[in-house]
Amino acid sequence: MVNTDSKVTLDTLKNRNKHSILIENIRTEIKRLEDLEWTMFFLTGQRHISEFKEMKQQTVLPRRQQRKTREIVYDKLPKETIITEGKDIGLTKWQEQWTSSTKGAVSKLFFPSIRERMKTMLPLSLEFTTIVTGHGLNRSYLHRFKIIPNSTCPCRLQEEQTINHIIFKCTQLKNERRILQNAITRTGDTWPTPYEQLTRKHVKLLIQFVRSIDFSTL
Repeated sequence: MVNTDSKVTLDTLKNRNKHSILIENIRTEIKRLEDLEWTMFFLTGQRHISEFKEMKQQTVLPRRQQRKTREIVYDKLPKETIITEGKDIGLTKWQEQWTSSTKGAVSKLFFPSIRERMKTMLPLSLEFTTIVTGHGLNRSYLHRFKIIPNSTCPCRLQEEQTINHIIFKCTQLKNERRILQNAITRTGDTWPTPYEQLTRKHVKLLIQFVRSIDFSTL
């Protein structure tokens, strides 16, 4: 027997549309106790206690039959649980589509995991977007759309200016790259650093590196 002076709580427990954390915890405990063959009675005030004593003196149904006939008020999932499970299902499907897609090759190198990407706050700038997508200010992309006559980087290496070239090879960015490399190796990681680690573990350093690049000279 549970005696309470809060009729509001009892009414809320009966209301299938109420799913606050406290109410759901109470419902979970009720279910646990009833699974152990307990019979639960919720009473408010002296009048209800008297009614309970009178009820005990009457013939009642067998316990198992009581459980079948008694209204269940805890059989709905909390709203928060539904939202969380819905997000998990959505992220799983999104990951499957992302993994199987033939597009976004550069972005996949930086963000192979959708869940990890959602945890990371990234700056919205043309320069940073260029680096993590391969679309924008790099000569390989601009040449592909016939905006410039060739994709060759003006640095000494004279090779195609891809994102890999900009981050790891371009001689014009030697000083900027040295700062990035030294900062990463001080953390105990190796260089060249995998793309995924640049955006997951060293994203602040990557942002600083991108901001230090003068794309107009590349």
